[in-house]
Amino acid sequence: MASKPTPYRSSVWFVTVFSMFFTRGILNASWTSRGPEVRATLGVSIADMGIIATVFAAGAIIGVLASGQIVDRFGSRALALGSYILMPTAIASAIIGLNAHSMPLVIVSLFAFGLPFGAGDFVSNIEAAELDRASAKSRIPMLHGGYSIGVLVGALLTSLLILANVPIEAQLIAVAVIIGGWTLYRVSGIPADHGKHPDHATGVERVRVVQTPAGRRRTHLISAIAFIFVFAEGCAAIFIPLALSEAGRSPAEAAFAYTLYSLGMAFSRVVGGRIVDRIGRRAVVLYSSIICAVGVGIFSFAPFAPVEYVGGILWGVGGSLTIAMTVSAVSDNKATLTRSQSTLWTWVYFANLAVGPLLGGIALVTGIFGAFAAPAVLLLGAASISSATKPDPEVATS
Repeated sequence: MASKPTPYRSSVWFVTVFSMFFTRGILNASWTSRGPEVRATLGVSIADMGIIATVFAAGAIIGVLASGQIVDRFGSRALALGSYILMPTAIASAIIGLNAHSMPLVIVSLFAFGLPFGAGDFVSNIEAAELDRASAKSRIPMLHGGYSIGVLVGALLTSLLILANVPIEAQLIAVAVIIGGWTLYRVSGIPADHGKHPDHATGVERVRVVQTPAGRRRTHLISAIAFIFVFAEGCAAIFIPLALSEAGRSPAEAAFAYTLYSLGMAFSRVVGGRIVDRIGRRAVVLYSSIICAVGVGIFSFAPFAPVEYVGGILWGVGGSLTIAMTVSAVSDNKATLTRSQSTLWTWVYFANLAVGPLLGGIALVTGIFGAFAAPAVLLLGAASISSATKPDPEVATS
C-alpha cells in the first residue's frame, strides 16, 4: 500500500471502480443465466453442472489467495489489467468448449474464469476501500451496487436475447469485448502506485506491520460475518427457484420471487451509502442481520401461504449492505489492509464453495424449506457479533 498515493480525481476513481464491479456482475450473469442451455449443449446432469460451479469457486479462492502479494508488489493497476484481460479470454475458451461439446474444456475454462474473477473481486474492493477512506461519505455500498446492477442487466439481457433466438456464443463474445474492453480502458488509468506496499512503492525496506492478536481476532470475526451473509446470498441464488418449484409454484412465479430478491438487494445498495452515513456501520450490520433472518424465516413458510414475495424482498434488502460494511471494517487499518482483505475474501469464497453442498445435505434430512433454518440461525449469530464492525480501536487510539 502506497504511503502517498498519486492524486486521483474521486469522480474518475468512482467510475473506474464501479465499472470493475459492474463488469464482473454482467459477465457472471451472462454465463449463469444460460445454465440450462449450457447443460443441454453439453448433455450433462445437474450434478455435473454443480461440478462446474464448484470448479469456478475453487479457481476464485486461489485467485483471492494470490492477490494480496500481487497487489503489494505490483499495485492495483497491474492486477486489475491482468484480471480483466483473463476473464474475457476464459469466457472465449468456454465458448470453444461448448461448440466442441467438451465438458473437460469447459471445466478448465471455468477454473480459468474463476482465477481472475476472484482476483478482480479482491482488487475492486481494495480500490473501493481506499476510495471510501478518501471520501467524506460512504461509497462502498453504491460500488457493490455496481455488481448487483451488472447481474440484473446481465439476467435481463439474457432473457431478451433468448427470446430473440440470439445464440449464447454471440452474447458472451459481445459482452466480453464491449464491456470488458471498457473496463480495461478504465483500469489502465489507475495510478501505478495504488495498492503497493511502501517497500515496493518507494524502494526502501521498512518494518512490516503485523496484526496484533486482538486485530487478528477482530478480522476473523468480521470475516465470519461476511461468510454468513455470502452463505445467505448463495442460498437465495441456488435455492429460491428450486424451493418454490417444489412448493408447486410455476417457473415464472419462482423466477419473479428471485427477481424481487435481486431488486431489493440492488436498490438497497444504491441508497445504502446514505443509510450508513446516518446510522453507522455497526447498526447497519445489526439491523441487516435481523431483517435478512426475518426474510428467510418468512420465505420458509411458502409451502403453507403465499409469502414468498415478501420474504424474498426482505431477504434481499437485509442481505444487501453487510458485505460492504465488512470490507470497510477490515480496511480501518491502512497498514494491514491487503492482509486483512485477503483473510476476508478467503472466508467469502469458501462460503461460495460450501453453500451448495452444505445446504443440499441439510435439505436431504429436513427438506428444502427446513434447511432454510440454517442461514436464519447463522444470521442471528451475525447480529450477536456485529459489534466487531465498530471502528478499529487500535487505529482510534494510535
